[in-house]
Amino acid sequence: MRLLALAAAMLGAAASPSASLLANVAAANGHAATVHLRASGQRTIDGRRVTVTIDQLGALRLFRRCVADVCEGWWFDGGRRWSFGLNGVPLPDVDDALTPVRRTLAAIVSYAFAEPAFRAAGGSVDDDGAFRWRVRAPQGAVLFVELDPATLALRRVLDENSDVLAEYGREVRAGGAAFALERRGLDEQSVDTVEAVDGPLAAPDGAPATFAGSARVALGDEPLPIVPCTIADRAARCLLDTGSTPSALALPLVEALHLEPRGELEIAAFSRFATGFVETGPLTLGAARFARARFAVVPAVRAARFDVVVGADLLARVHLVLDRAGAFALIEAPRPVPQPGTFPLRFEAGVPLIETILGGVPERALLDTGDTATVSLGYAQYRRGPQWPIVGRGLASGIAGAADAFTVSIPELRLGGESLGPTRAEVNRVQDGAHLGIGIWKRCVVDVDLSRAEFGCALRR
Repeated sequence: MRLLALAAAMLGAAASPSASLLANVAAANGHAATVHLRASGQRTIDGRRVTVTIDQLGALRLFRRCVADVCEGWWFDGGRRWSFGLNGVPLPDVDDALTPVRRTLAAIVSYAFAEPAFRAAGGSVDDDGAFRWRVRAPQGAVLFVELDPATLALRRVLDENSDVLAEYGREVRAGGAAFALERRGLDEQSVDTVEAVDGPLAAPDGAPATFAGSARVALGDEPLPIVPCTIADRAARCLLDTGSTPSALALPLVEALHLEPRGELEIAAFSRFATGFVETGPLTLGAARFARARFAVVPAVRAARFDVVVGADLLARVHLVLDRAGAFALIEAPRPVPQPGTFPLRFEAGVPLIETILGGVPERALLDTGDTATVSLGYAQYRRGPQWPIVGRGLASGIAGAADAFTVSIPELRLGGESLGPTRAEVNRVQDGAHLGIGIWKRCVVDVDLSRAEFGCALRR
């Protein structure tokens, strides 16, 4: 009877919803925005048992998908989404047109839009018909909420084109708060159970680094950034590879450390192969020390002698400078403020991308310090054009194999407003998209701060 009375009161509202009507929605759903909820579900996909966990507290959301001990997922901090993988190190997702949509959607799904704090912070809620409201979070997109007339529970969220973004059903209660187990749409997945948990909701903080001692380490003679390091108190050689994630240990080192791989990962290089991971530490690298971290297991590579691949997941914890002419690298704590003269990075699938211009053609390239070329391209991409002139042929090698390649001459490489002049690019048949490789260090000092999504290239004059 109480819920029906609330519904009748709302039917009588013809203008923008009053604070009391929004209070009714918040109360009917147990003030869900104030409760830390944790939902989980299991599904069998391709013969593997997949566990999904969703944590929610107000506009904060943490989504985790695990197969045995191998987990990946994303974190939404109310303003932006971050992705993480094996080591649980969050990297910022692309800040695109979906970002403002996610801001408003998070406020709706959690019922935060019905709380006074939402409007006090600059959010807006306007009536758009019976049990339908127009909602906009601060710096968010306009979305439309449709509620169940009987229970005031969330049913659908639509965009300004009346396209359905998400649908919800089968509410249950945990800690008095309502939560829909059936969930379809953007960033959603149905779950089986939900519970209220104590404590705040925080971002994943896997593989934290501490800093002490000298940040400067010598670069080897190889055409790749390989530096001395230690792993599990054993001297090793570390390849600093922004184009790889997760970080990895070569199989001979895994065997020497008497580690037993577990879990299952798929690694994509010059071929795809399944492997496991190991967990060990400490890893010391310049001034950085990782007490423990997880590493995929990869075969040894004949073309380059290294024991450890320090990928984008762990490099996101440091500020990295690579000076080929000076034969040294700096590995230190991330910078506290943005730096002038740097180029913005964006992330997809846990690796950094940078905007380049190749021979007058805009191209989003993977920033790949594990690639010896200045620029490398996939053959399918080259076929689409421009087909720059071929000036040489050879082999491109990497983890798990090698592939035929040829070299082309590009009239100009540009980063932002900076011209790096003409360059050569390696074209191979197995690569997807363009890579900006470490060959660029012949022209500039490379400066990478993945935590700030910044890349610097101080040209040698």
